[in-house]
Amino acid sequence: MTPLELRGCAILRRLPQGARMAEVGVLRGALSAFVLDRLPGLHLVMVDNWLTVDQQPESYRATRDDHALHADAARVARHKADALAVARRFPGRATLVHDWSVAAAGAFPGGHFDLVFLDADHPEEGVRADIAAWLPKVRPGGWIGGHDYGNNDPKFDFSGVRRAVDAWVKYPEIDANFTWWV
Repeated sequence: MTPLELRGCAILRRLPQGARMAEVGVLRGALSAFVLDRLPGLHLVMVDNWLTVDQQPESYRATRDDHALHADAARVARHKADALAVARRFPGRATLVHDWSVAAAGAFPGGHFDLVFLDADHPEEGVRADIAAWLPKVRPGGWIGGHDYGNNDPKFDFSGVRRAVDAWVKYPEIDANFTWWV
C-alpha cells in the first residue's frame, strides 16, 4: 500500500456510515478522494490555505515541509484546482474551504464532526493551535488525529507534531504512516 492508502485506511477504520469529517491540510485532495470514494455517505470539509512560501508562517517554513516551501504561485493554484476538482466529483458531499486552519474551525458548531484529520501546520505551536481549534468541533466519542507523528525523515523537522500531541494527551493511539489518534 502507498503512504496515502495507509493514511486513508487509518481514517476509514474510524468513520461510521454517514460520517462528517474535516481534513485540514488538503493540498491536491488525493486523500480526500480516497476516503470519499470508499465511504459513500461521507460528507467531507476540505480545508487548506493554498499559499506560497512567502505567505506561510516562518515556523512552518522552518519545518522544511514541501508544502510550506512552494514558491511558484501557478503550482499552488494547480493544487487548489486539483482539490476543487475532487470536491466537484462529490457534489453535496465535499466542501472546499480556502482559509487558515484555526479560522476555518470557527465556522463550525461544537460537536459537528465525527473525525478531524490534521495535516497542515507542523511546528509545535501550529499543531497545538489546530488541536485547540478543532477538538471542540468533534462530537463526543469521535476522533481527532493527524499525520507525521514520529516522522523522523531527516529532510523535514516534524518533531513539533509529536511534542504538541504528547503535551496534550499521554498515550495517543498510533496507526499506519505516522498517524496519531485520540
